[in-house]
Amino acid sequence: MQFVLALLITGAFVGYLMLAPSSKQSSGTSVGPRPNDVVRSVGPYLVYVQPGHVVEKKLHVSEAQASRITVPMAKVTGTVVASLRPGRDKGPTEWQFNAPDVLTNFTEWQKARHDIEFNEKRLATVHKLVDAKVKYLKALEERAIAAGAKGAVPERAVRSAVMDTLQAQLEGEKDVYDAETALWLAQRAESSATLQLEQSGIETDLLVSATPDVDIVMADVPVGIQSRVKVGQSCEARFFGISGQVFTGKVNGIVQVMSKERRSLRVLFVIHDPDDQLRPGMFAEIGLGTDARDALLVPIEGVVHVGRDDFVLVATSEPGVWRVTDIQTGEPRGHEVEILHGLTAGDRVLGEGAILLKPLIVRSLQLAASETEPKVTP
Repeated sequence: MQFVLALLITGAFVGYLMLAPSSKQSSGTSVGPRPNDVVRSVGPYLVYVQPGHVVEKKLHVSEAQASRITVPMAKVTGTVVASLRPGRDKGPTEWQFNAPDVLTNFTEWQKARHDIEFNEKRLATVHKLVDAKVKYLKALEERAIAAGAKGAVPERAVRSAVMDTLQAQLEGEKDVYDAETALWLAQRAESSATLQLEQSGIETDLLVSATPDVDIVMADVPVGIQSRVKVGQSCEARFFGISGQVFTGKVNGIVQVMSKERRSLRVLFVIHDPDDQLRPGMFAEIGLGTDARDALLVPIEGVVHVGRDDFVLVATSEPGVWRVTDIQTGEPRGHEVEILHGLTAGDRVLGEGAILLKPLIVRSLQLAASETEPKVTP
C-alpha cells in the first residue's frame, strides 16, 4: 500500500510539472519583458536601462566629440592603369597601359581623333571650294542672261550657263555630304573608342592633360560609399610593391560606366610620381578623402550592427531611456570610428557594453517596422 501511495504521489507531481507551463501560457500571461524588467524595449527605437542597476554600471557613456582629422574617409583597392613614360631610346613620351586591349583601344582613339581633325579641315575646304565655284558660275550665268537679253549671245548659251550653275550646286552638295559623312564616321569611331577606354577605367581627358610626372590609378568604389567620393578630393596611395612610401594625388574623375563584374563605380586618381617608380598593373591601397576636416568620433564598441545598418544608443532627456539611432560610419581610427551621418556634437552615446543590448535594439526596430506596415482591413 505504501508503494502504491508513493507511486500515485509521484505521478501526480510529474503531471503537475507537465501541465503547469501550458496552463500558465494559456492563461494569457505575457512572456515578454515585464514592467519591472531592469532592461527592456519601451517602444519604437527606444530602450530602457534601469538607472543605478548593475547592468547600467557595465555600460560606458561617451560624448560624440568633434575633432580635426586627416585620416581617409574610406579605403579601396586600385591599380595603375596608365603611365606616361619615355619611349624607346629616350624618345618622346608614350602611354603604357596595364592591358594589351587597352592599348588597342587607345590606338583606335588616337586615329579617330586625327581623322576628325582631318575631316573637319576637309569639310571647311569643301565648303569654300563649292561656294567659290557656284559664285563664279553664277556670275557667268548672270552675264549670259544679260547678253542674251541684248541678243549678243544665243539662247542656247544662256541655258548652258544656267545648267552649269545647277550642276555645280548639285556636285557641291554631294561633296559636302561626303565630307560630312566622313566626319560623322570619324566622330562615331572616336566615341566608340572613348567608351571602350572608359569601360577599361580610363578617361580620355586625363590622357590629354596628364604630364610625365603623374600616373593614372583606377579604383573600384562600391556603390554604397560613392557619396563620399568627389572630384578634386585629396587621396593617398600605398603600393604593395613599394613599401614604406605614401603617394599623394587627387580624384580627377568618376567614370560614368559601372563595372559589370563588381557592380561598382570606377574612380580615377592622378598620383604624383616624380621619381618614375610606378608601373602599369601595380596594385595599391587608396585612402579617399585625406583633406583636413571636422569629424565626429565615438567609441567603436558603441556601434551595433543589425543587418546591413549600424546603430548607436543616444541618451534622451528621460533618465534611463536611450534612443536607437541609425548612423553612417567612416573608417575606424584606433578605438574610435568617424560618424558621417546621424549624430551631432555633444550627443551622449553608449560605448563599451552596448552590444549587450543588441536583442533589445532589434526588438525596438521590429516595433518601429510594425507601426509603419499598412493595416489590412477585411
